[in-house]
Amino acid sequence: MIPHVDEVNVFDFDDTLVKTKSHIYVTNKKDGTSSKLTPGQYAVYSPKPGDHFDFSDFEDVIEPEPIHHMLMKLKYSVKKLGEENVFILTARGTPGPIRRFLEAEGVGGIRIIALGSGDPRAKAEVIRNEVESRGVKIVKFYDDSPKNVAAVKDLRNDLPGVQVLSFKV
Repeated sequence: MIPHVDEVNVFDFDDTLVKTKSHIYVTNKKDGTSSKLTPGQYAVYSPKPGDHFDFSDFEDVIEPEPIHHMLMKLKYSVKKLGEENVFILTARGTPGPIRRFLEAEGVGGIRIIALGSGDPRAKAEVIRNEVESRGVKIVKFYDDSPKNVAAVKDLRNDLPGVQVLSFKV
């Protein structure tokens, strides 16, 4: 069991800490169209009936370009709060490639929660569970997706006495 803490910092991975050449491939089974989306485009994409998504590019970190100011913020958070109070919350389905990337950048030991889902409510639920299980009083959440930021910001209504700060980067 992780002990009570006052603050946790939560970071998305793609387009928050790093830019990659990974894409989401969309095929619409109704009309036969297909397209390729960057993580940033996917973050604001509105799915259409019949859409099928292929996330296979996210089984690795393809040609990563660190977003240096955000990696510095991550490193500072770990130094200030400790590894147990900073974590990565990603829609990716597997943590391994992210762990390898972060270790190469000098960040090891933090939790990586790989949801395998792009549903903004899934991220909000993980944060809700973190707050409720650990008695957290301050949450700082960093993400490039306006949908994810809004879903986490909405937790303010459900978690009285908890300061939820949700930042779009």
